[in-house]
Amino acid sequence: MTTLIFLLSKSRRVLAASVVLGLVTGATSAGMIWLVSDLLSHSFASSPALLAAFAGCGVLLMASRVGFMAVLGRLHQGAIFELRIQLAREILATSLRRLEEVGASRVHAALTADLIAVSEALRILPYFCIHIATCAGSLIYLAWLSWPTFLALIGFGTLGVFSYWIPTRGAFNLFARSREREDDLFKHLRSLTDGLKELRLSSPRRTAFLSDHLEPTAADVRKLNVRGNDIFSATSSWGNFLFFVFLGFLLFGMPHVADISARTLTGFAFGILYIQQPLSAIFELLPGIGRGRVALDTIHALHLEPAPSPATAVPAAPWTGRFEQLRITGITHAYHREQEDDRFVLGPVDLTIARGELVFLIGGNGSGKTTLVKLITGLYAPEAGAIELDGVAITDANRDAYRQQFSAVFADFHVFESLLGIPTDAETEARVQGYLTKLHLDRKVTIAGGRLSTVNLSQGQRKRLALLAAYLEDRPIYVFDEWAADQDPMFKAVFYQELLPELRSRGKTLIVVSHDDRYFHVADRVLRLEMGQLTAAPLATVTPIATTGHLPQGSTPCPPLPST
Repeated sequence: MTTLIFLLSKSRRVLAASVVLGLVTGATSAGMIWLVSDLLSHSFASSPALLAAFAGCGVLLMASRVGFMAVLGRLHQGAIFELRIQLAREILATSLRRLEEVGASRVHAALTADLIAVSEALRILPYFCIHIATCAGSLIYLAWLSWPTFLALIGFGTLGVFSYWIPTRGAFNLFARSREREDDLFKHLRSLTDGLKELRLSSPRRTAFLSDHLEPTAADVRKLNVRGNDIFSATSSWGNFLFFVFLGFLLFGMPHVADISARTLTGFAFGILYIQQPLSAIFELLPGIGRGRVALDTIHALHLEPAPSPATAVPAAPWTGRFEQLRITGITHAYHREQEDDRFVLGPVDLTIARGELVFLIGGNGSGKTTLVKLITGLYAPEAGAIELDGVAITDANRDAYRQQFSAVFADFHVFESLLGIPTDAETEARVQGYLTKLHLDRKVTIAGGRLSTVNLSQGQRKRLALLAAYLEDRPIYVFDEWAADQDPMFKAVFYQELLPELRSRGKTLIVVSHDDRYFHVADRVLRLEMGQLTAAPLATVTPIATTGHLPQGSTPCPPLPST
């Protein structure tokens, strides 16, 4: 029912057409039973009219089945497309903090395993519905043939439905528990791919990972699915057995307790045998539909934010006015840190950053630097305090527009294969090629049509591509979170002594998270974060490196950045 409601919500017209075709299929099936039963009851006394009716029913049955499955097939593909896009939109609309609480493995499982389960359920739904229609049409014929016998069949069937449904509910619960364990399985599989090098280097770690984590979790998933399938197999066999019991009662018991004609007896016997095959198929398809229902419930349980429809969605309005000052007053944010039971509180933080200022943010691991950067850029909403941009308070209503003022390269950055959101004209591609040459990537990466030839590079090289994308966005405020951590000494010097000062000279505001104390002298201010509290680190305490003002031998200045 959940899957049918989901389909109904996606396309009422297409589903209505499928219902009509299903009714035609069921009615035609009933007509075929009537024709065959009538022919048998009259000792094969056929006529041209009966032959024509039989042929017409056969053609109509074939056409209605083809049309029914084609319509529901289109409905299935359309529903999966909309679910996939809707889920992607909801993920983008959900706050970063909420997604981090859900966990990357659960989100990934929803985008893969759950969508596959829903897709499979919708794929088999046309067959399920056509079998339902066949059974319904056959039952209508049996009701027309003899109401008393039909009511006896319904009473017997009701008993069978209850005896089938009660254990089946337990099977659905097993599938739900299996899906919960699949979240853990996806987490372990992600550890397998992300930690492949570490696992290969350590035999004890590899053995413990397989025996203590991956294998037990996979075994739990297998056990729960097997138990659920066993219940469905048993109840399916029980349902089919009940039909044969009723058939035996009809053939051997009914003539002794009621006056039933041979024609009625033949029609019921033939109808029950005709129903038995689609009914068995229904029982076999129910587990797949049940898994689809569990998958839909799991997706809904993520509690993602509703995304605006494409018709009403509008891009973030551009920020009016020229950025001059960012003012942060008393913002706080609390969260749990690894291996700690109590909540870590960042703040309250008070900070004012002016246009064209270069600020370094330093502090030990776990001091809250990245969290503060996410608050400043609007990726997190502060739990208390206020953020103002040129005197305008940042709220949920304008937070997306506020975020458009930032270009950032985070420590856990991602490089897209295309220059998304950046015009792909010849001038831009020429500028990109100049930067690729400067960053020593021109022999590894080319650009054509706004698409990079590869992003399969080392970590430091990929960070240079992320830096290139940030440059091309040309936003007022730049944030770099440990950008130089994966760079060699030459590129560190390029970054700190040339790129940052050049951006500042163009009026860009720069917030740089760094541990490279030998370059702190290039900053206007150095701010230290300790235990969630922000303090100023006097520049006088930072000893500049001995430098002549030149870059390391062999390096050349970067081409000038594009004008705003």
